[in-house]
Amino acid sequence: MESTAIIPARHNDRFTAVFLWYVRRLLRKNFFAVRIATGTEQCLDGDESLTPSLISMNHASWWDPLVGLFLHHTFLPHRRGYAPMDTDQLSKFVFFRKVGLFGVDPDHASSKGAMEAYLGEQFDSNPGAALWITPQGRFADPRGPIELRPGAAAIAARFPRCRAVVVAIEYAFWLDKRPEVFIRCAPAPMPEGRSTPHCHRALTQAMAQNAAELARLVIARDPAAFTTLLGGGTTINPVYDAWLRVRGRSAAIDSARVTGRGPAPKARAAA
Repeated sequence: MESTAIIPARHNDRFTAVFLWYVRRLLRKNFFAVRIATGTEQCLDGDESLTPSLISMNHASWWDPLVGLFLHHTFLPHRRGYAPMDTDQLSKFVFFRKVGLFGVDPDHASSKGAMEAYLGEQFDSNPGAALWITPQGRFADPRGPIELRPGAAAIAARFPRCRAVVVAIEYAFWLDKRPEVFIRCAPAPMPEGRSTPHCHRALTQAMAQNAAELARLVIARDPAAFTTLLGGGTTINPVYDAWLRVRGRSAAIDSARVTGRGPAPKARAAA
């Protein structure tokens, strides 16, 4: 039975496959590469017992839900994915229900209880379900302070069998004219007892630490620290690359060019 505070997801695998193709195409067109910090992707699906997962992402841009969908179907294709969306928005874009989005009315008096009841049903029927959520609840700078709404912590406290994971995303320019997507995942250990305030504190700390570590990697500009999931390549721009070759320089994007760790410039003789 549908609650007035909840619009349930209506998964459609065929539609999801087509939509995922479109998402990949969109990411390739708008970003030079999608990269994940090497080894951290194991956090997404490290539990073979298929217990439910609570995956909390920062909310830096409009692209976050599409990146989340791409990540889910890259690393968790065997799990049923869910994500909340404002009911007003979901009623305008009803096709999102087919990829696992469900509607929540944040102003409805019974929304919290209705969402917990809905998630309880999904976790019972789909033991490996993955709930993707942006607990900041609004766009926020990826390197700014982490301030979370209590929803994710309440879910972590209500469902102690959920495995908590945090995902940090940054959109930054390296060498290409297009930006790149940088991702890092980390486990979020929950405290014993799992009260909402304690879970809130643990999630905030885990998200802040993960975001800080991703920022460090992005600033270092070392592609060796990342695994490329989509796009990338060995050249920057065909015209610019041709100009480099005319000048006898390599057009390849390598760690020396990206990080500036190539040969040190010769000292200029004093006049």
